Amino acid sequence: MPPRAICGRCHTRMDERVTVSNRGTVNCFVVSPPVKKGEYNVLGMDPVEMGMAEEGEVLIPVYVQFDGSYSNVATTLENVDPKDVYIGMRVQAVWKEETEGALSDLEAVEPIKD
Repeated sequence: MPPRAICGRCHTRMDERVTVSNRGTVNCFVVSPPVKKGEYNVLGMDPVEMGMAEEGEVLIPVYVQFDGSYSNVATTLENVDPKDVYIGMRVQAVWKEETEGALSDLEAVEPIKD
């Protein structure tokens, strides 16, 4: 997991990378209205234009704290009914088919299925 540039508590530079779990906890979320091209952005991008969503789809942007990390990662939550999402929900990473070792390999998160 890439570190934050500066520690939020002591304001020192952070360079160390650590291996964290692919499971984490939802700390914040928003349920979007049905998306329309040019009218809604997710993480600064138009999801329809970027091919991330179909017109009319509901998206759930989330902040996730992966186990072993103190930072939150912004991504989207998939494979869940929006009515079932809650703060503290346990989720797992959904990775690209071919990873490159970059944070962009994380496509989304989904609820952990027991």
